[in-house]
Amino acid sequence: MSNKVTKEELSEIKERKVVAKEYTNGEVSVFWKPRLCIHSANCLLGLPGVFDTEKKPWITMDAATTKEIMKVVDTCPSRALTYLKTLKKPVSGKRKKSRKKAATTRIQILRNGPALISGDFIIRDADKKKIHVTGDVAAICRCGGSKKRPFCDGSHRELKFTD
Repeated sequence: MSNKVTKEELSEIKERKVVAKEYTNGEVSVFWKPRLCIHSANCLLGLPGVFDTEKKPWITMDAATTKEIMKVVDTCPSRALTYLKTLKKPVSGKRKKSRKKAATTRIQILRNGPALISGDFIIRDADKKKIHVTGDVAAICRCGGSKKRPFCDGSHRELKFTD
């Protein structure tokens, strides 16, 4: 899975439609969207020198290589962390035609946490009204304790929810 920021996400960040903090090392920019964070701690475990909630700022971009940072950001299941390469290599020759992937939906159950839905999907409430989802991943609460249902807000950790 790649957490490379999409054009739509970048537009929302630039237009301030979504709250995001940007951290950069000159080669890559990492965007953190706190409202999407489900606190899986993949970033903290993957690169504790870069991602450290005890520090301000909590992301230190010069503590690892760009490649290492992108690899760990790619493990963020909620896409609260995304990245954009800022130094682009010159394009030589003809551009490759992009192939359009078939629309797929994936559901991943996180151990002792939410269910992640990614891909092409629509979420509706009990009255069949469409629920707006930003991005292409939604973390659905399984513990019942979320204050922003049906989405996860990390309450499962406080409740010590287990499968």
